[in-house]
Amino acid sequence: MTLLHNDHAENVIFVLLLGAGAVMAALLSRRVIGLRILDYPTGRSAHARPVPKGGGLAILAVFVTGVPLAQMILHHAPTLADKTLLAATAWLGLFSWRDDMHPMPAIWKLGAQVLAALLVAWGSLGVLPHDGATWGLLLGRGLWLVVLCNTINFMDGLDGLAAGCTLLACMVTAILCLHAHAGVETWGTALVMAVAIAGFLPFNFPKARLFMGDVGSQCCGLVLGALGLHMADLPQLAHGWALMPLMLSGLLADVGVTLLRRTVLRRPLLQAHREHLYQMAHRSGMKPASITILAWAATLCGAGAACALAGSVIDLPAALLGPLALQLAWGVAVIGRVRHAPELRW
Repeated sequence: MTLLHNDHAENVIFVLLLGAGAVMAALLSRRVIGLRILDYPTGRSAHARPVPKGGGLAILAVFVTGVPLAQMILHHAPTLADKTLLAATAWLGLFSWRDDMHPMPAIWKLGAQVLAALLVAWGSLGVLPHDGATWGLLLGRGLWLVVLCNTINFMDGLDGLAAGCTLLACMVTAILCLHAHAGVETWGTALVMAVAIAGFLPFNFPKARLFMGDVGSQCCGLVLGALGLHMADLPQLAHGWALMPLMLSGLLADVGVTLLRRTVLRRPLLQAHREHLYQMAHRSGMKPASITILAWAATLCGAGAACALAGSVIDLPAALLGPLALQLAWGVAVIGRVRHAPELRW
């Protein structure tokens, strides 16, 4: 069921639900700050003083309650994909919160991501794997979800960067899916996640009073990945599989280049570090707010390319051109800053 086909009263109630979700996320974020569970700075941190963490709990709480309520208001019977996404998000969020409180080995975190990703991938397929093709789809979708979980987690190192990019991607996803007359399970899910982050973001940007932690970044990555799968399955959207990667091209490029570089240098991929492009820009003296705003701009650039591609205004090579040129320019700029920064090395 699409928003345009709903009764006026249902639309009003849905909008009120979104507003309540943003307010609830803000109130819960304030409550989490009051818990005084602090993230103490280390040699890998961008902050210089202890900052409360766990803001992702507010995002998680609003998401797992808001999505079923939105579907109920708009008379959508939950599908297997809906149920598995909520279950996997709750599981990964709670596991990540436990890790935020008492850090666990990286391989355990990866195992939790894989379990959540396979559950969501299975739900998106709607059938148990029974041949090579469906097994391939399951594993491919699971890999995509694990990549997104880690991408948002790795990029959640500066005030507002990961949260803001997630908010923008969710809003554009909702617009695309509404235009394509998709169901509430896609655009409604995107809007609920967007308002959850909107309530949290003022506490995280421009000066962080609260970090969302792994509980927030992992959940955001999983939901963005699931929304990408939803768009890939929409025949109304041209090149639906490419839309979410385009929107998040800035984040994916940073993570991809960093991991490739560490692989070439034979550095441990599971070891924490400060070698991402955005981290090197910050270490070279660039203000965190400026880096975050540039990341948001890159997300909007990718979103514009995704919208043009989805509407068949441009083809895939043309859609890739702008984001690739932007990321190349950013990489060259960061390399230049690092070379001119005294005592700063990759």
